[in-house]
Amino acid sequence: MSTMRHAGQQRPQGPPGVGDTVTTGQGRVPDGDFGPGDEPESTPAPVRVVVIGAGKVAHAAHLREIRDLPQLIRPVAVIDPDPGHRAALMAGFPRVAVCTTAEESVWAGATAALVLSPWWTHKDAVLGCLDAGLPVLCEKPVSLDPAEIDELIAAEVRTGVPVTAGYMKRHDPIVQLFIDHCREHAADARRITVDIHDPNAPHLVDHLVPYPPPPFGPQPPPAEAALVRALGADATATQREVYARGLGGSLIHQVNIVHAALDGTGRRLHGNLEHSMQWAGGSAVSCRWRPDDDLVVEASHLRLPAHRRYRETLEFTGTDSVATLTLPSPYARDEGATLQIDTWDADGTSTRRTHRAAAARIGFREQLRAWTRSVSWIPNPGPRPAPRPGIWPLPGLREVREDALAVREAALRLG
Repeated sequence: MSTMRHAGQQRPQGPPGVGDTVTTGQGRVPDGDFGPGDEPESTPAPVRVVVIGAGKVAHAAHLREIRDLPQLIRPVAVIDPDPGHRAALMAGFPRVAVCTTAEESVWAGATAALVLSPWWTHKDAVLGCLDAGLPVLCEKPVSLDPAEIDELIAAEVRTGVPVTAGYMKRHDPIVQLFIDHCREHAADARRITVDIHDPNAPHLVDHLVPYPPPPFGPQPPPAEAALVRALGADATATQREVYARGLGGSLIHQVNIVHAALDGTGRRLHGNLEHSMQWAGGSAVSCRWRPDDDLVVEASHLRLPAHRRYRETLEFTGTDSVATLTLPSPYARDEGATLQIDTWDADGTSTRRTHRAAAARIGFREQLRAWTRSVSWIPNPGPRPAPRPGIWPLPGLREVREDALAVREAALRLG
């Protein structure tokens, strides 16, 4: 066991993909989008991973990034009960072993794990990886049940093997700039808003998946059972549905960003919910928190299948600044995030700065850069670069717990 853990030992590294800077728009963002042959000479061998769950999110996001990052990460094993899912993965990557347990994948050469299976399977999958000594990157939501999250935290402490939460938006350099601005102006914060228009429609991802994806429909029985455990037997069907999708499936990402922005201020969302409401049969949800007398946080998610484009806007309003972050569909590669910051000085002079992401600097890719470097073993690595706000440490289970408590409270307050 000690040998396996050494192979996947977590060791802090520098900010993901950060090299020289280039000016885009009026701002400056890190430029480090290395091609397959352009990684620094000190980069270790690719991290060998077991992919647990080869479904829609694996093919639409993670695997297509992995194909472009062979110098950083390589699948060596797959665990998925569906033979079609396994075959689709194996068609794109050579010499991948089919396994049934995390321990088997270690024998196949895995030193880390990507857990991309449905959320209600995450607890057992992550526990198996920790017991096998495999550091984990687990898709969000890691769990929607605080009791399960506590069990995972205990296992992480017991084994000494780290779990990273798949909050890929946190790794987008423009999102990091937004978080930096929020932290720098936290004392003057008055309002943070989140507004998402989400088609959640086939045209967004079907072309990225090599087999017909499952249709949007009711939660499968195992998911319903997990939701009952998470919310309690008295929760209504609408509360469970909204918790699984609008709140836990989507807004939990933005709740995590807000928590990161408020880190160190003593402000938190859980316990400070003013209202939560759903409409349109549960396809729309809105929440409002008041962390203290000076700050209000509002978040809304609308599922709108007829819309052709995904739209996400986060806005920070302070006494002397407004920072507006817009994000495209998380599956888009040809669009990037934009951050516009307006500030005013004492004599009323205004300044506007605009930051735009470089090509392909998307969250999924930057997340893989950060995570693989965190679990790589590099002899004689030299001094560690200074941390940057919004990046260190990688999102972990304690953040997962805080986020889940906030959205669970909102689900239980729904009328």
